[in-house]
Amino acid sequence: MRRVLAALVLLLLLVGCGVDAQDRPEGIDIPEPSTTDPPPATDGGSREVTVFFVRGARLEPAERSSARADVTSVLELLVAGPTRGEVIGGLRTALAPQSLTPEPSGTTGPVVTIAVTREFTDVAGGNQLLAVAQVVWTVTQVPGVDLVRVTSDGQPVEVPTDEGLTDQPVGRSDYLSVAPSGAEPPTAAPAPPPPVSTAPSSTDE
Repeated sequence: MRRVLAALVLLLLLVGCGVDAQDRPEGIDIPEPSTTDPPPATDGGSREVTVFFVRGARLEPAERSSARADVTSVLELLVAGPTRGEVIGGLRTALAPQSLTPEPSGTTGPVVTIAVTREFTDVAGGNQLLAVAQVVWTVTQVPGVDLVRVTSDGQPVEVPTDEGLTDQPVGRSDYLSVAPSGAEPPTAAPAPPPPVSTAPSSTDE
C-alpha cells in the first residue's frame, strides 16, 4: 500500500511541474559571431569640398570630406594628391610634394596670399601653369575668395597665366585654357584696389 501511495505522489509532482516528456533532447541554435566590422560612425561636422587635379591637359574636380572648408584645409587636401584609385583612373597632379601656406594662417577675403616653396617655382613647362591653376581653382571654391596672390620669402612670385607671366593676384578666369570640361565660365573677379598714394595732388596748391 505504501508503494502505491508513493508512486501516486510522484506522479502528481511530475504533473504539477508542467514538464513535457521528450524522447530526445533538442538542440539550441546559437548564432555565430559576425565577422564584419560595424559601419564607421558618421561625423556630423564633415562636409564635402572640391579639389582640382589633372586629367590629360585639363583640370578635373575631385570630392573630399573635410571637417572644415577653409583655405588651409583645402590646400592640405590638394597637396595630398589623388588617391590610388584616382591615379589608376587617370588623374594626376602637377604639384610636387610641398607646403602651401596661406598668409596669415586662416586668412579669408577676396584676395588670399599663398606662400610657396622652391618646389612650386621649380615646376617646369606646361605643368607650372597647371600647378598654379590647381591652386587657384581649389582655393577660390572657398566662399568669399576670388583671387590668389603667390609669394615666396615674402616677395611676389611671377606665375604663368593664359595671357603670360604676372606677379599680380590671379583668378579662375586666368586659367580658362585648362578649365574642367563642362565648367561654367567664371565671372571676372574684381580687381584688387590700387595702392593709396600719399603724394599731394595738383588741386592742393
